[in-house]
Amino acid sequence: MIKSLLLSITAMLCITACAQESAIITKNDRVKWIPYQTKNKQFVYVDSAFHKKLSQEFHWAQPFTSTGFALVANEKDQTGIINSKGEFIEHYSDADLQLLDLEQVTLVMKHQEYEKKLPFWKWDWNILSSYIKKTATYVKLEIRVLESNQFLLKKDIPYDENEYNLATYPLDDKHLILNGNLYLLKDQKVKKIEEHIEMPLENGRYIPASANSFAILDIQSKKPVLSALTGIDKIDLLWKNEAIQLDSINQERYSPAIPKLLKDNNTGSIYTFPQYDKAFPKQIRQANATQIAFLKEISLVYSVTNSPYFILGRFNYDHAIWAYDWLYIDKDGNLLDTIKAPNFYILDQVGNLVWPDKHMLLTSNAMEKNWKTGKIKYIDSSEDLYLIDVKRGDLEPTKGLWNSSAKTWDINPKFEHIETLDGKRQIFALQEHKEAHYTLYNNKTKQRIGNKSYMTINPNGWVQHKNEHNQNESYFIDIATGKEFKE
Repeated sequence: MIKSLLLSITAMLCITACAQESAIITKNDRVKWIPYQTKNKQFVYVDSAFHKKLSQEFHWAQPFTSTGFALVANEKDQTGIINSKGEFIEHYSDADLQLLDLEQVTLVMKHQEYEKKLPFWKWDWNILSSYIKKTATYVKLEIRVLESNQFLLKKDIPYDENEYNLATYPLDDKHLILNGNLYLLKDQKVKKIEEHIEMPLENGRYIPASANSFAILDIQSKKPVLSALTGIDKIDLLWKNEAIQLDSINQERYSPAIPKLLKDNNTGSIYTFPQYDKAFPKQIRQANATQIAFLKEISLVYSVTNSPYFILGRFNYDHAIWAYDWLYIDKDGNLLDTIKAPNFYILDQVGNLVWPDKHMLLTSNAMEKNWKTGKIKYIDSSEDLYLIDVKRGDLEPTKGLWNSSAKTWDINPKFEHIETLDGKRQIFALQEHKEAHYTLYNNKTKQRIGNKSYMTINPNGWVQHKNEHNQNESYFIDIATGKEFKE
């Protein structure tokens, strides 16, 4: 299920490896070999006990995918792909290679730039000099299944028109969306079943691209769930005998491909972002005068996934920072001052938390007298952890880790930077001040991991470190234990 981490771009917020012990690795084995840096600065593959698994050495290497493939490089920084027996599936070349592990199959994207000669009518003439540019930068792009060598994409395109990537959106365990195409994964094969998908939704639903009339489709049904949908920015409601129009709803600086409000022209029902999963009520059944006055000023409407609720936001112009006040309504038309909506978040364009806001998360004793909160980021997969910027007077902001369940700071807000390495296991990299190196920290055990510090630490364990000779070196570590994979 797609996590309900929502990207709100409202106008107010666009402030935007041959094996020695095992000759064959089956498709179901999880290859956990790790690149180990030798004294001569080459990499070999070892297991967690430092037993060498492959005979080859590489200038650079990445961990294996669960499907048994890894990216490696030579001294010329050319990249290739090997399997778990150390055989080259893709020989060294200057092309940029990326792997995507889909568990059933592995996708590789091969990207190589080159200069293409243009016909004379496409030459770029510089009227201020005699220079004529007769070529243009193109990209030779391939996306294919490694196991079967099946091509999903193969084309040459101008460099500035390349919008292809390996970002996938699963609809269920058999269907995924990649570069706007819907694919079926079956028997280690990938079959394209539909094109021009604009937006994936939860529960196997999706919205195809369209100029003005939209439909919501389901992978389990041949008929649309909803059709004849058009984008609107107004909602008409009835309160007792009074007609109320909510206008300029979910306005954005740049119009999204799928409007945030969709109206069913057959029934008049309105469905709203992010999942368009239930109709907004047409009539207010229960409310007080204060709530009705608030309702008339709202500019933001979101549907809370897997619940009967909608979130209504009114921009608060009295705040020194961009902020909203909140009201709620259920699908039956009852206005509410509060709701419980776990695992639902509204984010701004750069991933900062908008809802729930600081007033919902922080307790009165969380902040000292001269403290002010800044940006808030939810830690994905953690359920109740948030990174919060804290500003003390004229000092530069520092970061802390707030636990909304325990209502306490798990990590006091005194760090220059806190990098999330693994939200589920609650492993972080902490930097005390700008000149300091990063240390590993396990928030579950409340203990530092290892005794080393590093210039950088990546979630996959790749670190940069200065040795005793003040030279930069890079290698892998186990972020959970601090174990270094180097001689």
